[in-house]
Amino acid sequence: MKSIGNVIIMIVFFLFLINQFISNYTITILYTFLTLLIILFSIIFSNKLSQLFGFFMLIISFSILLYKQASLGFWIEGITENLPLICLIVIVPVLGIPISLGNYNEHLSNMILRFQNNLGALYLMVAGLFELIAPITNMGSIYIIHTVLNKTNIPSNFLGRVYIRSITSVHTWSPYFVSVFLVVYSLHIPIHSYLPYGILLSFFQVTIAFILFSYIEKQNIKMEIYKKTKYQNNVKIIELFLVIFLLTGFIFIFEPFTSINISILVSLIVLVFSLLWSIYLNMLTPFFKQVKKYANSILHNRADEVNLLLNAGLFGVILSSTRFSQYINVIWEYLVNISVFFLILGIIIVVAMLAFIGVHQIVTVSTIVATVSFTDLGISSIVMAMTLLSAWSIAVIISPISPANIIVSNLLKENPFSVILSNLVYALLLIFFQTLIIYSLHFVI
Repeated sequence: MKSIGNVIIMIVFFLFLINQFISNYTITILYTFLTLLIILFSIIFSNKLSQLFGFFMLIISFSILLYKQASLGFWIEGITENLPLICLIVIVPVLGIPISLGNYNEHLSNMILRFQNNLGALYLMVAGLFELIAPITNMGSIYIIHTVLNKTNIPSNFLGRVYIRSITSVHTWSPYFVSVFLVVYSLHIPIHSYLPYGILLSFFQVTIAFILFSYIEKQNIKMEIYKKTKYQNNVKIIELFLVIFLLTGFIFIFEPFTSINISILVSLIVLVFSLLWSIYLNMLTPFFKQVKKYANSILHNRADEVNLLLNAGLFGVILSSTRFSQYINVIWEYLVNISVFFLILGIIIVVAMLAFIGVHQIVTVSTIVATVSFTDLGISSIVMAMTLLSAWSIAVIISPISPANIIVSNLLKENPFSVILSNLVYALLLIFFQTLIIYSLHFVI
């Protein structure tokens, strides 16, 4: 059944792509029906907790749609609300293939290990590597970077901190991350307008993490020197920097001048760059083999995200048409009447605490975006985007079901809660300082 689901996902992507250039109602109906099948497949193959949330959101959404005798157009809107995000999370990981084929990880490993005598410098190097690779490879960057480092003697209590903190800092700015795309896309903000503020948030996250590590945590980490050294090809490292720079640049150049959905634009650029990169490496045949292998594993690796994204999108659209959205607005209006500071803090704490007890931030953030009128609260869309993405990054740190914590705990053979505990002080610092930063920017945006 997984193979059937994978084929349907690829068909939906191409139908959605075609519909961006040749708008056709029949095509829309077809990919909407297929998207509904994807929802069902993704629920079946998700883990138990994601299954539970996805199933209940679907049942509640369909019950309300049937009760209200909603029009076909409203059904289509709800079912396909987050379809652009599915295209993004399915296509972007393809970029990891040429990185692996080109053995860029080997040369990065040698570059990083030059700094193993200085824990602070080593921390910055690994964090910098995430900022370089994670924006285009998403969660796959954790596997890539761990492949670079797993044969060294770097202790797990160091890696658990730098992996989680680095990947979450990218959650606030990279247009390839579902967090950024969901919030920015839903709030109708051009990516190039949001990017400087997202990078600013990321800068403060990295700075806070580095200060905490350097002055408090590194004294408790014992590092054994890894003596083996290899040749470092600087040309390979420059190539990687250049490709990432060009890739990001193309998106921001083309975005203002195209009317197609930005997720499709990003997906097309990713596919073209991956293909050209593999041709440059003279690895075209291995590239297509890896793409085929990846296409056959989409539901196996992405079922939870697909399930929660599609159902959260549907659920959010449905709630926005009910009185529930009015009740939510009353809460935020109460907080904003006290202070915008408490509104920002309240949103971050609500998303984070719900994530801690197992409610994925996709659900919470989608619901807030769909039901809250931020302009009525006197808050700019940029400020709200920063607030929601700050909340998202903190939720990733403390959620026992976040993919980042699950991946890191599996790689390091640690309990997920021990990984969370090692980053808990950092999460609390982020809640306070990012609230303060966003509140300060509220007066100038």
